[in-house]
Amino acid sequence: MNPEMLAHLRSVCGDETVLEEIERVLADEFQHLQAEIAQANFRLEQQQTLFHVITRLREPLDLETIFHTTATEVRQLLQADRVGMFRFYPNSNWDDGEFVSEDVNPAFTSAMAHKIHDHCFGEQFASHYQQGRVQAVADILNCGLSDCHIQVLSQFQVRANLVVPLLQGENLWGLLCIHQCDAPREWQTREIEFVCQIANHLGVALKHAELMAELQAEIIVRQQAEQAVQTLNQGLQRAMIEMNAVNKELEAFSYSVSHDLRAPLRSIDGFSQALLEDYLEHLDADGKDYLRRIRAATQRMGQLIDDLLNLSRVTRSEMHVGTVDMSLLANHICSELEESQPQRRVEFLIQTGLIVQGDTRLLQVLLENLLNNAWKFTSKIAIAKIELGMMLSATGIPTYFVKDNGAGFNMAYINKLFAPFQRLHSFQEFPGNGIGLATVQRIVHRHGGKVWAEAAVDRGATFYFTLVAEEEKV
Repeated sequence: MNPEMLAHLRSVCGDETVLEEIERVLADEFQHLQAEIAQANFRLEQQQTLFHVITRLREPLDLETIFHTTATEVRQLLQADRVGMFRFYPNSNWDDGEFVSEDVNPAFTSAMAHKIHDHCFGEQFASHYQQGRVQAVADILNCGLSDCHIQVLSQFQVRANLVVPLLQGENLWGLLCIHQCDAPREWQTREIEFVCQIANHLGVALKHAELMAELQAEIIVRQQAEQAVQTLNQGLQRAMIEMNAVNKELEAFSYSVSHDLRAPLRSIDGFSQALLEDYLEHLDADGKDYLRRIRAATQRMGQLIDDLLNLSRVTRSEMHVGTVDMSLLANHICSELEESQPQRRVEFLIQTGLIVQGDTRLLQVLLENLLNNAWKFTSKIAIAKIELGMMLSATGIPTYFVKDNGAGFNMAYINKLFAPFQRLHSFQEFPGNGIGLATVQRIVHRHGGKVWAEAAVDRGATFYFTLVAEEEKV
């Protein structure tokens, strides 16, 4: 007590016993006030530390910096020997991990860079910590801890231990550990509450770090996708340039074929005809036959040139996709076939409502080739039957077909069917240059579909085609 105040009280109070009682009461009150002041100061420092932690969470700091600075401030406030953040290894079932951040009294060993294994923790305690359990041990030697737990703590000279879970969302990420190494320590309620608050805020930092890692991973994936798209676009641009160059070469080649090859053919045909007309009486039967064969060969060569040019145009021509009524196109083609040979008996079965998306001109060529083939290969059938229809495949893709009951073919040669100028029947039996089905295949491929056939000799053939890629079906 202040000496001047004590002297004043003695002058006022003559009874020494009363004075001693007053001194005792005042001393108790003074001690109580000192305790309240100390507690208030601790709470002030506690709030300041929490404020610093929250402030750091709002700054673009990495997790390591947040951990290290927080450990330093908490150790100073609690006057502890070590404050560390322990992380469990992923997929270790909470039995293995290491300290990833620490602030420690230099008089004691660092816990960093030590791999820690505790085969008891994952099985017995992890679920409890995941539910928010806090462990406050005043003396590890007198609190009933298991031998394996004491062994783990003793290697870091721990005598008193305060452990709070670090939760990343609902997952037990690690532990916030407060160690007293020089002696046992009774942990105060206010200290435990403070450490729990710190752990909660660090949990926010962990969740932020997890979300940031996911965001960065997504950004990397998107950047890679953008790079892939850019590379693909560059490749497409190069391909377009190359394709344009090839198309120009094809156009030049087509011009050469159309003009340079036709001229000598016309000369051969013309002079052969002149010989037949002007020198007919000078030619024997063999000479006349040879000239007729020469003319037939030149005319067939001219037809081959036309077919080759048509095939090239199918490949190079620009597509104009729209709504196409294939039933209507097929009816027109069948009417023209009937007019060309009215004496034939042919039953046409054209399914109505075959509406598709495609290029009208190309689909017209496709149907002309398939229906003309069916017409040709049923020419030796007394009552021919030609059918155009649609069915759904197992995956729901519309599959169109042209079916006939004509000559058919041997399926052993199916691999030659769509190759240009490949024929499965002799020219004398069924005229043609073998270009029609190659044209069909290219048209189908340009629409993204596929074409195939089934047949048997003298039992007809069926040609199937789709006009959409299989993977595009929703």
